[in-house]
Amino acid sequence: MKIGSQQTHGPARVMHKKAGICMMLSIIVLFISTKTIVKVPSFFKGYVIGGIQKSLSAIGSFFTGTVGAVSELRKIEKDYEALLEKTQDYELKVRDYTALREENQRLKELLGLSTLPDAKKIAAHVIARDPTNMYSSLVIDKGYINGIRKYMPVVAYQNGIEGLVGKVIEVKASTSILQPFYDQRFFAAARLAKTRAEGMLNGQGFRDVPLNLLYIPKSEMEQLKQGDIVVTSGLDEIFPPEIIIGRVEGWRLNEFSSSLVISVQPAVDLSRIEYVFAIDIQAPSSPGKEAIQ
Repeated sequence: MKIGSQQTHGPARVMHKKAGICMMLSIIVLFISTKTIVKVPSFFKGYVIGGIQKSLSAIGSFFTGTVGAVSELRKIEKDYEALLEKTQDYELKVRDYTALREENQRLKELLGLSTLPDAKKIAAHVIARDPTNMYSSLVIDKGYINGIRKYMPVVAYQNGIEGLVGKVIEVKASTSILQPFYDQRFFAAARLAKTRAEGMLNGQGFRDVPLNLLYIPKSEMEQLKQGDIVVTSGLDEIFPPEIIIGRVEGWRLNEFSSSLVISVQPAVDLSRIEYVFAIDIQAPSSPGKEAIQ
């Protein structure tokens, strides 16, 4: 009987143990599950919803910043365009001011002429130039109604020097034509300022080519130096004496005589002159018939 009782209670005990273990596991699982379920809303709210809110906030901030940046960029662009217009306006004003200042300086230089103080000088503006060297002429805006006469000598003031330009060859009512010194038909009595040796000045037909001083004695070669000043002599009764023509650039012997041919670099650059002076030594009260021919 004892043996049978032990055999009967043995499986029951095993079953009870298994049941107890299962019950404890169930209680633990239930406890954990309940606690977890309670915390799920907090977890969802704290991490998932919070993450979504942060993402939406970042997206909103991005679009807000982008719109603000575009608006600011448009404002900067408008400001830039306004500043650009002001800069262009200032540049125009600066150019106008510079032109007026240069014009004023040129007029001051013209008024500062001191050579031939006793002669009457008629200021004129160069209004036209011959486009070719065929006729080599300049046109000024003064004529016989302003006192201009034929064969009047013409000078200009440049770089602090009063230099020879040419002479008047044709006179109309309000304009005149000048023959510049580089014309091949131009001649003027001239001399070396240092040695006083006299000769004849002649143009070579081109503005950028030196003038020729002819008939200077060969004996002057020993005293001649580059840079010596050449002036008018006044012996031709057209150009007053001591008007600066230019400086000696070089010389050579004339092939057909014993005289020298001296190259003279003009003192006045005719490509840059705008104002000239016609010199009236006689200063007549009214122009004669020859003046308007």
